[in-house]
Amino acid sequence: MSHLGEPFCVQVSRILSVQPGDILRLMGQTEIFLKDLPFVKECRLISREGYRSVTFWRVEIDHVPISWKEESIFDLRNGTVSFRALEGDLRVLEGVWKLTECPQGGTEVWIEAKVEIGIPAVFEKAVGGMIVEKIRKFFETVLDSMEERIGFERYRRKNEKSSRISGFGVIGHPYNYQHFLKNLHLLKLDFKAPSPEFLTKVFDLTPSYISYGVQEFRDSAGKTTRGAFIACNIIPEMLTVDIRKTVAKVVESCKVAERHGFGIVALGGFTSIAGEKYGEEFLKQIHIPVTTGNTLTAALAVEGVLKAARLMETDISKAKVAVIGGAGDIGSACARVMAFSAKEVTIVSRSPANLRKMEKEIKSIRHAKFHGTSDAVKAVRDADIVIGAASSPHSLLELRHFKNGAIVCDVGFPKNIVYGDVDRGDILVFAGGICSIPCEFQTGLEIGLPSTRMLYGCFSEAIVLALEERYENFSWGKGHITREKMDEILELAQKHGFSLAPFFWSGGIITDDEVRAIGTGLRAGV
Repeated sequence: MSHLGEPFCVQVSRILSVQPGDILRLMGQTEIFLKDLPFVKECRLISREGYRSVTFWRVEIDHVPISWKEESIFDLRNGTVSFRALEGDLRVLEGVWKLTECPQGGTEVWIEAKVEIGIPAVFEKAVGGMIVEKIRKFFETVLDSMEERIGFERYRRKNEKSSRISGFGVIGHPYNYQHFLKNLHLLKLDFKAPSPEFLTKVFDLTPSYISYGVQEFRDSAGKTTRGAFIACNIIPEMLTVDIRKTVAKVVESCKVAERHGFGIVALGGFTSIAGEKYGEEFLKQIHIPVTTGNTLTAALAVEGVLKAARLMETDISKAKVAVIGGAGDIGSACARVMAFSAKEVTIVSRSPANLRKMEKEIKSIRHAKFHGTSDAVKAVRDADIVIGAASSPHSLLELRHFKNGAIVCDVGFPKNIVYGDVDRGDILVFAGGICSIPCEFQTGLEIGLPSTRMLYGCFSEAIVLALEERYENFSWGKGHITREKMDEILELAQKHGFSLAPFFWSGGIITDDEVRAIGTGLRAGV
């Protein structure tokens, strides 16, 4: 009668977005692509003959060292790799990798292993489960490394014709907890919310996922691309609690896009702060090209302001412009462009250093007079044009703060101005940075737009770049948006049937005639 414990079974599976042959080729080079992993202390090829290889492994997982000599047999026809430990710390370590091509694309990798530790049963009962969990973690980490290597190889060749990347991913998130609840109710009409504490934790633990896949996005000329809306479970308040954790969630969302082989991903809403604050450090964690979409957003915001001014017959050359968040990426771009034609530009920022920087930039244009302040209410008091572009989790202004005849363009997400019905007929308030798009776009979630033929500029920029097959970090960092780049992306957008969206606010669409009527009423003294 044996006093040794019974064998344990380890099962791990993952869908990787490549063909089985690609994975088999990678598995034939494990000693190369795994050798730099922190837990792999030694991994070397001993011999290779035909479809049989022998390797030596020495790993340390959570401070537990395990070593063995392994034989692997490759069966290319059936897509399997059988392995067994010829000798080592474990009495038995054997199993098989099974690769199955998925109908929806990609390959399911199934690993099944039998593990027998080979120590007396009384000890195995105490530590066997722990050791087996280390083996499971080993296989999971190997799959993680494979996924990383596949992403690296795929995007290293992104500009080659043989590249298998295409399309776009757009990353969005709820603008607050109530917005999250609203989407849950839309997904399940009879949803009864548990306690906020429980639901907040569930929200925090939920990984990024594709809420809607776009099989075909068709432009006005008939050219198509594919894509997806990727839900990133963050809300703006999380940035003040743990920005590193929030950025990690954005990286996770980008990895979702990588797994699906998209050519570019847009960081929508507050996810763009990952790029603005961490720049190159963020890019080192991913392979896919990214864009904040801020260039097209800023261009559309300015286009909307200029259109409103024409309709209301507001003379830009005599106008005082206030930009809330005017030192941010979108706000500073809008301020620089408006400074070429406006009489005065007031920048609102909490940072004195950023105000000094913007003062230098605006004064270098040698046209508009510059003002800087941290007081948003004071800044808009006599402003003819207000652009709200601050990254704030809460509203900063109310309708009563604006002067008679003001044009107010709110680019914020969440909104800089309290979102609600406008009970004043003497001002125009509209959501800026929005596109009309050439075909419907579903997200699977409510994103605050009145039509599926309208989309945020940040998302639209990624789609335009995907249609152009320009897989590059088009909008990246902070303060790099130029007038020339704004003109360039607008021209590309128009080429594919994207245009400035109709004016709208919480009450719905605002027609051009309604905008004209505001101007007419002002001139008539109504």
